[in-house]
Amino acid sequence: MLYFLAILSGILPALILVGFIYWKDKYQREPWRWIAKAFWFGALSCIPALFIEFSWPELHQPVTESIIGAVYDSFLTVALSEESMKFLFFWLLVRNNPYFDERMDGIVYAACVGLGFAGLENISYLLVCLDDLEDFALVGIFRAFLSVPGHFLYAVFMGYYYSLAVFGPKHLRVRRMITAFIAPLLFHGIFDCTLLSLDMDPVIEFVATIGFIALSIYMWTVGHKRMHTLLAKDNETIFQKTDIKENESSSE
Repeated sequence: MLYFLAILSGILPALILVGFIYWKDKYQREPWRWIAKAFWFGALSCIPALFIEFSWPELHQPVTESIIGAVYDSFLTVALSEESMKFLFFWLLVRNNPYFDERMDGIVYAACVGLGFAGLENISYLLVCLDDLEDFALVGIFRAFLSVPGHFLYAVFMGYYYSLAVFGPKHLRVRRMITAFIAPLLFHGIFDCTLLSLDMDPVIEFVATIGFIALSIYMWTVGHKRMHTLLAKDNETIFQKTDIKENESSSE
């Protein structure tokens, strides 16, 4: 029963956000089997990412409790391994996907990959806490309201810049592809670094708290705008195609 509860508690927040991004894609929604495939790819990407994290060399104890340790763990140990694997599996998913034909699709598929990753990661954390129900509840709440939305928002920026690379000017493709990897890596690293800094010096704790709140608001606000930007461009494309077909029909 507890194992079922851990799996359900771990995956439910991710599935709720999958439903949200599916609902946001209001023009030509992706087939559910591809949504499920994206979620599955994200879960698979979690396995090599965790292997890399546990294999990564650790800093000495005095350093791990400092800002240097927080930056090292956040950017190199966690963000680099996780975002590189998510980007790889996202690319493997969409490179030959016949339904990846709109700008918003980049965000949809990237978000589902990120949420698949978050779901499996959540389950692994919760399974470790089964012996202590208080820890289990705290970890479940913490990750449901912070970690899972975090993975969702990193993926929004990944999908946004990836779509700009695919559907935008060719001379900007390489730069935007790089940004599609670097942007979520930076957001992820800063997000984790502010959380790891909350147990340090009171001044650092205050700065980290302000930084965490500011970053969270920024990612939600700008991420939401990025979605609407791509939706508006997709809407323009749909109308242009409709006008062309109507003109061709009238000319006949």
